[in-house]
Amino acid sequence: MSRKAKKVKATSILPMAAAGGLFIGLGLGALMGAALVATLIGVVAGCALGYSIDRRNGVSYGRKSH
Repeated sequence: MSRKAKKVKATSILPMAAAGGLFIGLGLGALMGAALVATLIGVVAGCALGYSIDRRNGVSYGRKSH
């Protein structure tokens, strides 16, 4: 007998991408001497990348319509 595969729920990449952007921004900020600016740019870039990946994968952030 074959079993039906369970449908896997789409998970969000956004938190991981934002954390990655934070660490990359901190590292680059220490090298450049502008830690705050580089960290903010890293977090914003990570959030934008994570949001675009989540949107492509069908992850919703709001309420689901009935």
